[in-house]
Amino acid sequence: METFVVGFIVIMLAVLATIIRFFGGEMLISGYNTSSPEERAYMKEKGIGRFVGNYMYGLAAIILAGFLLKKAGVPYAQDISWVVFIVVILAMVIRARRFAPPGPPSPQRRRSLWLSLVIVVVVAVLVAWNALPAGIELEDSHAVISGAYGTSFKYAEIEQVQLLEELPEISLRTNGVSLGPINKGNFKLEDGGSVLMFLRNGKPPFILITFDSDRKPIILNSGDPASTKQLYQELTARLP
Repeated sequence: METFVVGFIVIMLAVLATIIRFFGGEMLISGYNTSSPEERAYMKEKGIGRFVGNYMYGLAAIILAGFLLKKAGVPYAQDISWVVFIVVILAMVIRARRFAPPGPPSPQRRRSLWLSLVIVVVVAVLVAWNALPAGIELEDSHAVISGAYGTSFKYAEIEQVQLLEELPEISLRTNGVSLGPINKGNFKLEDGGSVLMFLRNGKPPFILITFDSDRKPIILNSGDPASTKQLYQELTARLP
């Protein structure tokens, strides 16, 4: 499944790059498509299509390289490739300013610039918020996991709480975030099951919580092994 997703992203980037660079697809470029006809003519003459197309080929290569290096066993290769991906996009946006026509921007282009800035800020805030450690509060009858992808559960729902020295094999992140050793959100396992993860790092042990119902299991840990073991002891002590 992961191979299909990465392959789809790489192919789509390459196809868009080809259309923009070689087949006059500049209207697919944000900012260009909202500019006046005079501004579009200026940017096209300066070679904005070739510029953006080349960068998109590079972005496709970055994602493909990260995936292949991960398969080769390089630690965090895919996570690093996504960081590089974002940095390259920011560099492209900054360097693309040289294609701006002389003089004050038109109202359409000004709105497009502000929209791009808002999108960058929102994405940065979301990434930072997702990367924050989850808060875990053990109440009298239930536990609350706060933050991104947070949830709560009653102790009476728990079937078993285990300490794991190794994580199960993960096949795909379906709705979550992976930033190096930080893994939060919904993940699909190699055995076909699904799990909700709140991992602050890759240091064992990990706490696995399963439930009597068909509710998704939870895997979590704390900032260090000692804190994880203490949390495990406090949690098991509250089981009915």
